[in-house]
Amino acid sequence: MSIPGPERPVVLALGGVSKAFGAVQALRDVSFDCRAGEVHALVGENGSGKSTLLGIASGFLAPDGGAVEIGGHRRRRGSPAEARRFGLGIAYQAYSHVLDLSVGENLYLAVPQEEQPRFGRMEEWASARLEEFKLELPVSARVRALSLVQRQLLEVVKALLAKPKVLLLDEPTTALGPKEVEQLHELVLQRSRAGVGIVYVSHRLPEVLGIADRVTVLRDGVGQGTFDAAGMSEESLVALMIGRPLQHAFPERNGGARPSDVLLAVSGLRGERFGPIDLVVKKGEILGLAGAEGNGQVQFLRALAGVERPTGTASCNGKELDNKSPLAALRAGVVLLSGDRTGESLFPVLSVRANTTVQVLRRLAPWGFLRRGRERRTVTEMVRRLRIRMASVEQPVQSLSGGNQQKVSLTRPFLRGDVRVILAEEPTQGVDVGARFDIYEALRAKADEGVAIIVKSSDPLELAGLCDRVVVMSRGTIVDEIQGADLGERRIVEAIVGGRVMQGTA
Repeated sequence: MSIPGPERPVVLALGGVSKAFGAVQALRDVSFDCRAGEVHALVGENGSGKSTLLGIASGFLAPDGGAVEIGGHRRRRGSPAEARRFGLGIAYQAYSHVLDLSVGENLYLAVPQEEQPRFGRMEEWASARLEEFKLELPVSARVRALSLVQRQLLEVVKALLAKPKVLLLDEPTTALGPKEVEQLHELVLQRSRAGVGIVYVSHRLPEVLGIADRVTVLRDGVGQGTFDAAGMSEESLVALMIGRPLQHAFPERNGGARPSDVLLAVSGLRGERFGPIDLVVKKGEILGLAGAEGNGQVQFLRALAGVERPTGTASCNGKELDNKSPLAALRAGVVLLSGDRTGESLFPVLSVRANTTVQVLRRLAPWGFLRRGRERRTVTEMVRRLRIRMASVEQPVQSLSGGNQQKVSLTRPFLRGDVRVILAEEPTQGVDVGARFDIYEALRAKADEGVAIIVKSSDPLELAGLCDRVVVMSRGTIVDEIQGADLGERRIVEAIVGGRVMQGTA
């Protein structure tokens, strides 16, 4: 990794940029530049202004003050079309796919009209483009049918098809496992060596320090400086992001669970891409679900939640679990926190208040009349407890940062009095380091109330620090179980890479 010298042309420059949304000052006099051939990371807590800065750079937001230059051209109109014409590409965190169209059709729409092949040759052309970027996807498959990992990689390829001078990557690895991250980073470095400037936004600090040439830090909308990545440590970067040193500590584990306190029991459970699974989870236990992406972990969680139809048996609190539908599982006390926040866990256009109370309206509306004062007090208490940062409880959830959106989805199991099992899929993906520990504390608080929690995560350090026990899945089955003194990041990684079958796993 070599840092591009000053002689390399600047492909993106923002000078003295400021932006306010009402009374909230999102950016204040921020300057930032990215040179040809460098990977320049942009980091900060959720709400620090990163998304606003990318929105201004890409033309979706107009700054209140300051200037933007792309490829040496000063932007005048401030439109996405002008930014693309000057050479800016962006891979969105929320994806820009047309879900009901095929992979090939989405690629076709991603390139300028003059570069589109004849429609009859579209699939042949799309296959060649995917092969060029070493991405194995069926070109005729509907994007809706792809996994989150496949959608993330497709988003990056779409952005690269326009051959940009500068590429903005907004949280490109949130849905990726270690193997896919390596694949993406290889692609990113290949493009940077070809002279493309890469602006890389991520909350995964080890990845940032491993791939970036320079790092710019934002805190509360103000730039904290730009630094050579080679001279930065993770601890110093965190301190700049949050304004104080941070001891990397997880909530204390609950050691009081007794062997007889079984809450969830699974026997011979099978479904698409997983099984048979035999597993027990105790009251008050946080169980980690590890493994390389695509080994059945997500399908297993969704089967328990009634989203997919499994065979085999499962019981919750001593009663047979009816997981034939999401509603039946929810009535049994099983709650799924999907990794697809905006698509499955939240109503993005509705307010924080509406999203928080949507599952408990009957409790707040006796005789069919909603008590607004009681609802507001309930929501305000949840906002305080989970430290959700927002302007108002009436603010649409889609306008919140990723970490605060995730916290809003967590309010539901806190408000429901009948929750027995929480199934959390990537609970901190796309979440900054400060909000991450708030979420850990929230999950541990529910476990301390006797709720059983299963956490599927692609972050071995997170699993090692948060969970009481970790099981590793490979090819749809449990191949290892790690607990006690053995529970650590290195041991989890070894189990994932080894994928060996453990005899007698239950």
